[in-house]
Amino acid sequence: MDNTKNIVGLIFFIIIILLFSIGGYFFMNYMLDDFSKESNDDNGITELREIRIDATKDYIYYENSEDILPEEHIEKQDVIINIKGFENINEELASELASYEDEKESLDDVTLEEGTTCSNEANLYSFPYREYEDTTFGDYISLVINDFTYNCTSGNRIENIKSYVIDKNTGDLYTSEELLEKFDISEEDILTQVRDRLNDTQVLNEGSEVIDIEGTINAIETGEYGTVKSLSISKTGELVINFIVKSNVINYNDSIELN
Repeated sequence: MDNTKNIVGLIFFIIIILLFSIGGYFFMNYMLDDFSKESNDDNGITELREIRIDATKDYIYYENSEDILPEEHIEKQDVIINIKGFENINEELASELASYEDEKESLDDVTLEEGTTCSNEANLYSFPYREYEDTTFGDYISLVINDFTYNCTSGNRIENIKSYVIDKNTGDLYTSEELLEKFDISEEDILTQVRDRLNDTQVLNEGSEVIDIEGTINAIETGEYGTVKSLSISKTGELVINFIVKSNVINYNDSIELN
């Protein structure tokens, strides 16, 4: 009888050990997703390390928000790439944003053309500003930065597009070449899909085409990434081309999920 109890007890003990082992495995692999995996080549052990500068905040966050033109929903805010190794890039982005203050032009300092009226709460005639879009999918963290110029008489004009795509496991920054290779997309594929998009969205204004298709294609083909075009990863895990559309009215930004 005692032997039977001992055997039963041993079986329960083994079951408990297995449950703890399996539970620990799932905890390490799923509950600690905010930590990045780093391979140790010396012993083949995969260790977990935190790549965020501030572990209490998200990988991309914003601070110092300030309304510039509330009626146009334009605001100023600092973006923080909360990843170790991006400190210099954060300083550069903050410096760029600070320089925009010197480019603001007040309505008091300009003479409007006869018959032109312009007024806003901030009493501003023109100024540059910046908009952000960040996404996370799987191991990819993307930040797209669009730079605009606001003009009280002509509206908002896109000036520059740049982006950062970061490996969530390592904190490494992907180059455009690496992304194109990883998703098996060529520059020719991009031009074809952009051309199709522009043809589909072309509109007429008094009989004339508004979108400058050839000018847009040429700018994308010859322009560098980080100026008139950039790459990012969508919320569904697709490679995205963000680009500036040249127009006979006013330039604007667009994006396409590449396939």
